[in-house]
Amino acid sequence: MRGRARAAAARSLELDLDAFEAVGYRRGERAGPLAVRLEPPDGLPPLVVRLAPEGRIFGGAFALEVSTAEPVLPPTQGLSARGRGVVRLARVAWRARHGDAAGEALARRLDGNAALQEKLAAVHFERLGVEPDGRPVVRHMGGSVVWILFPPVVRPIPLTPEQARATARALGAF
Repeated sequence: MRGRARAAAARSLELDLDAFEAVGYRRGERAGPLAVRLEPPDGLPPLVVRLAPEGRIFGGAFALEVSTAEPVLPPTQGLSARGRGVVRLARVAWRARHGDAAGEALARRLDGNAALQEKLAAVHFERLGVEPDGRPVVRHMGGSVVWILFPPVVRPIPLTPEQARATARALGAF
């Protein structure tokens, strides 16, 4: 089943790349078996789009992760974020790891950035974070492939061009 899911993920990646091409990005070099670098239109950063495997025997997903190709923030021990709001996302609260002074300063800066908060509110993300090297990462709700073993189902979740645009703008706001 995982082999069928991986084949579906490869097809889904092509559709995800089509969504980013619809908003002006161009395909660049492969960054891995299920990862591609995207070259930007003017004013936006280069991105890396990848489908990250998750799960094991009875089910899992190949989740769409979009990050900047290069670090755009100072190095820390990494940040995580949580959306706030009952029905609609009102803001994103950033958290640093315990004892990471540089991360705490960056989290405060990102929390107070109104333009970034506005751009992130338009993205339908599952998870947000900043890698230790300074690359922001959006784990997206769309553009992924979900699979379960019983009953055997492989289901792609499409990414719309509007969500590709919102994701690129949010990553550009960092």
